[in-house]
Amino acid sequence: MKKTLVAVAAMAAVTGAMAQVTIGGLVDVGVYSLANTISATSKNSYQGVGARNNGSDELFFMASEDLGNGLKANARLGFNVTATGGNVGSTTTATAITSANNNSPTNRISYVGVSGGFGEIQLGQQWKPGFFTVLALDPTGLTTGSGAGLVGDGSMVAYTANSITYNSPSFNGFGLNFQKGYGENANHTGGSSTGYRVDYRNGGLYAAYSAQTAIMTSADTFTGNWIGSSTYAGDTLYTASGNGAQIKSSAYGASYDFGLAKVSMGYNTGTVGGTAKNGSTMYGLSAPVGPVVVAATFSSGQQIVATGAVATNTKGQRFAAFYDLSKRTQLYGVSGTSTAGSVRKLTETAIGIKHSF
Repeated sequence: MKKTLVAVAAMAAVTGAMAQVTIGGLVDVGVYSLANTISATSKNSYQGVGARNNGSDELFFMASEDLGNGLKANARLGFNVTATGGNVGSTTTATAITSANNNSPTNRISYVGVSGGFGEIQLGQQWKPGFFTVLALDPTGLTTGSGAGLVGDGSMVAYTANSITYNSPSFNGFGLNFQKGYGENANHTGGSSTGYRVDYRNGGLYAAYSAQTAIMTSADTFTGNWIGSSTYAGDTLYTASGNGAQIKSSAYGASYDFGLAKVSMGYNTGTVGGTAKNGSTMYGLSAPVGPVVVAATFSSGQQIVATGAVATNTKGQRFAAFYDLSKRTQLYGVSGTSTAGSVRKLTETAIGIKHSF
C-alpha cells in the first residue's frame, strides 16, 4: 500500500486543510485452463487470462482523521476492477461461457466509521463475519475455480451492503465482530442479515466461530455447496415463495502453525426451513519448502433438498504454491478438482502473479 498526499479541493475549501488519503489496490492476473462436465452430454473447456487467486482486482481509497481523545474518523471507498477485461478463450460446446469480470467498477468494501479504545464501528458495505473465518482456515487462500474448501452456504462469505459492523479490540487474544445488514426492499427486511464472529489467537493457534441469519426475498434461492463456473453453480435446494424464510448458517474451525507446517480444519453449513441443507468439512495443510510455500485443501460435503432427501454428495481437492518476489508481489500456481455426484466435475489449473500497492 502506498500513502500519497492528495489535495482534495472541496475539503480544502471547507476546512482550509489537506486530506491525507491512502491509495491502494491489488492486481491479480493468471493464465488458466478449465474443464467443466455438467452432464453426460454437456461438457465444456476453455482457457483464458484473468484474476485466479484473489478472485478480482481491486482499487481503493482510504482516509483517516484524528478527532482527539483517542478517537479517529475512518473512511474507505473500494472498487472491483479488472486488468484483463474478462475471460479470453473458447468453449468446446455451443454453451457460452461468460465472465462476471468486466471493466465497469463495482462497489467493494466501502464505509465510514469511528474507531477508538472501544474498537471500531463502520457504516457501509463490509465482508460478512463468516468470510474471515473461512479465509483464515483455507491455506490455499480461497483461490477461484475448484470447489475445495469450506464451500457450504455461499451467502455467508459475501458482502453485506447497507450494514453496521462492529470490530472489538483484542481481549487476551479474543476478538468479536458483529454485523447487522439491511435489505434493499422497501421495508429493508428482505435480504437483511445478522451475523457475528468470535475468534481467538494465541501463538500458533487460531480458532473461530461464525453464525448468521439471513432473511430471503421472494426472488432468492438456496443453492448447493458445489462451486462450478459462474454459469454452473450448485443445485437449487430451496426456492423462496415469499419474503421471510430464514437461512441459518455457521462456520467454525481451528488452525495451528507448528513452524514446519500449518494444519487446519473447519466446517461450514447452512439450512432453510429445518430441512434444506448444505455443508462441507475441510482439512488443510501448508508448509514452506525452501522459498516456496506449498498448500493443500481437501473437502467433502452434502446437499439436502427441502423434502429432506440427499441431492448430491460433493468432494474437492486443491493444491497451491506461492513464491514471494517481494513483500507486495507474489507468484502462484494452483490446481484443483471438484466433483458433485457421479457425473459433474470441474478441474482448473492456473499460474499467475499478483501485486498489491
